[in-house]
Amino acid sequence: MSNKQKKYSVEIHDDAAQMLHTHIKFLANVSVSAAKKLKKSLNEALKSLVTMPHRCPTFQTYKTRHTYRRLIVGRYQIIFSINESDNIVRVYYIIDSRQDNDL
Repeated sequence: MSNKQKKYSVEIHDDAAQMLHTHIKFLANVSVSAAKKLKKSLNEALKSLVTMPHRCPTFQTYKTRHTYRRLIVGRYQIIFSINESDNIVRVYYIIDSRQDNDL
């Protein structure tokens, strides 16, 4: 019996990558060191989805009725879905929890 953990590839959609860049850039205007810490934390969280995406709770959006998962990193949320048949985690949004986000 193998105890090898299932691995997923993580795809970050263009919108999510742009959101990440925007959050880092905005914070860098206040503190470069804080922006570097945030970037490191978010990148580590994204990498953790390779082996542990199911640890994150599911939720449905009221607009699209899609089921997503949410990984909380400080005050930020990484919103993603898991495609089991292809072993792919797709990241759609990286949002600041303090903002009014209309998913």
